[in-house]
Amino acid sequence: MSLLLPFGLLALLAVPLIVVLHMRNTMPRTRTVPTLRFWLAAQPAPVEDVRWRRPPITLLLVLQLLIAAAVALALAQPVTSRALAALGITSRSGPIHLIVLLDGSTSMTATDAATGATRFDTARGIARTRLASLREGDVATLLLMGTHLTTQGATDAASLTLLRQRLDELEPVGGRADLNAALRLSGSLLLPDRDDQIVLLTDGAIGVDASVAAATGAAIELIDVGDLAAAGNLAIVDLAAGSAPANPELFELYARVMNFGPVETTVPVALTGDGLEIDRQMVPIPPNGGAVELIWPLPAGTRQATVALDHADPLAADNEAAVMLRQGAERALALKILLVSDAPDALYRVLTAIPGAQVTTEPGSGLEAALAAAAYDLIVLERVTPATAQLAQSATPLLVVAPPPGELFPAEGTILEPELSHLRAHDPLVSGVDLAGVNFGETTRFAASAGTEIAGTAEGPLISRTTIAGAPAIVLAFDLARSNLPRRVAFPILITNAVNELAPSSLPAAMPLGDPLRYRPRAAATSVRISPPGGEPVELAVAAGGVTGGEVSYVNTGRAGVYTITELDAAGADIGSGRFVVNAGHERESDLRPSPALAETVALARPGEASGGPRASQTNLWPLLIVAALVLLVLEWTANLLPRWRPPIYHSPVSRS
Repeated sequence: MSLLLPFGLLALLAVPLIVVLHMRNTMPRTRTVPTLRFWLAAQPAPVEDVRWRRPPITLLLVLQLLIAAAVALALAQPVTSRALAALGITSRSGPIHLIVLLDGSTSMTATDAATGATRFDTARGIARTRLASLREGDVATLLLMGTHLTTQGATDAASLTLLRQRLDELEPVGGRADLNAALRLSGSLLLPDRDDQIVLLTDGAIGVDASVAAATGAAIELIDVGDLAAAGNLAIVDLAAGSAPANPELFELYARVMNFGPVETTVPVALTGDGLEIDRQMVPIPPNGGAVELIWPLPAGTRQATVALDHADPLAADNEAAVMLRQGAERALALKILLVSDAPDALYRVLTAIPGAQVTTEPGSGLEAALAAAAYDLIVLERVTPATAQLAQSATPLLVVAPPPGELFPAEGTILEPELSHLRAHDPLVSGVDLAGVNFGETTRFAASAGTEIAGTAEGPLISRTTIAGAPAIVLAFDLARSNLPRRVAFPILITNAVNELAPSSLPAAMPLGDPLRYRPRAAATSVRISPPGGEPVELAVAAGGVTGGEVSYVNTGRAGVYTITELDAAGADIGSGRFVVNAGHERESDLRPSPALAETVALARPGEASGGPRASQTNLWPLLIVAALVLLVLEWTANLLPRWRPPIYHSPVSRS
């Protein structure tokens, strides 16, 4: 404990003054009596001769001394540490910095049966109460956690009012909350002239690294808003569609359903395609995180497939999931790929597996007709070299595989047994691609070009990046039929990387709740309009850069449903549109059970560990002392009214004779 105003202790001089007053005898009162005969016999010594006495130990003296001491200590303004907070004493001496970490992940949208409110609403109400207790001079920071972290702050009364209003308008961002990032940011926001207080509002379905929590630099108060009785939840955590192995023109749907409750549950599972029910079956799902995998063949022409669980649980949003199979409309934003090859099997399998891709195959002789019939986002040429004039007219990015020698690719010989000697390992084109042990087979050695070699031998390049007829191009010099690469995992990764680099983004068939959408539109697009389900459209400008334009990022995917995206040109005209689905199911976020180690981990945070010194919170005691003095004063007044405790009064008789 310390004193903010030590000079206030001078008021303790009242203590000896009170004692002196009690040591002095009361002056006798003069009273007229008939005779002094008997008074003189009973009191031979005059009372006026005895003026002082020892201090009488009476209740009044004790109470008056306690009152004087309490008032003196109150004037000195004593303060003590946060230990009194455990007793419910919240009076404080200085300004604070309140940092509220509000969990806005998918699990916070669950509804607890006890309150009928979502966990996020409960947490928001607690945050509102904490912000309402702040006063002039306090600082507040609100961090909303989800797939992305948003921060809002307030430093004065006006901004605190605005922050409370914004809190009422907040919606959960969805996805997984990154508590590690939030704690690192909180540690960097600590103020040396404020009492930093961190409050974590979460349902406990979140994890944190112990070293990050310990290095925060301020104690963390954990408030759990989850309901253990509502932890059991069923969810569709994965839904994907792919080409059927027997017929690449048809789709198969894969779904994974999990049960996070304590008992096995049999639930109806319904599959619909474009609004029509295709299948319904009763599926038993094992408990405690058990999973069931389901596979359905889809009818030809299905554009959207939806799987739904007919079951009531706390998180209804993850009981349904959908996936977009085809964009359908002529001007939709499907990724249009033209594959020109006389033996397209290996490339066709990879290209059709890319989400949102529509692949058109043509033999080598049909390139000119195909280019005249439609526009494409990417042209893949295998063992075909068109005329330069044809490519100049289309200005379409190219993926060229095993080009025959000619005007565009002059040859200088043959590499009989190519051995990989150098590789740009950090190039995004070969990210995740393991070329060790790949046999490339006999390869044509082409003349050096102005492009960039990504992988090659001492005799010539095998994979390169260049420009052909003004359009970006990636060239694979080796023949897939002579190489074992198509039979390795590296092949689909390499082709997908090339498509992602050359072509505009394809819309995802489905994505988890809260995950940001990163989309690269076509070259003619100057802006992108995104319409969320039940919300206002948002228009995002496209930054210039590259043939296919810049990339836009959309982070407000915290609402499950179908989103519409539209590309606009400089005049604001619609040049293409499409849809994608956001699903709420997630293997971690659909698990509403709290993390058992969370409370123990956040308790590792200690004040001052990140800032070089303790930030002890101080509680002001003077209001308590004033209250105590008032209580003692009432007791003293009451005791003074009672005859038992009233001091005796001596009378001085005076005769009338």
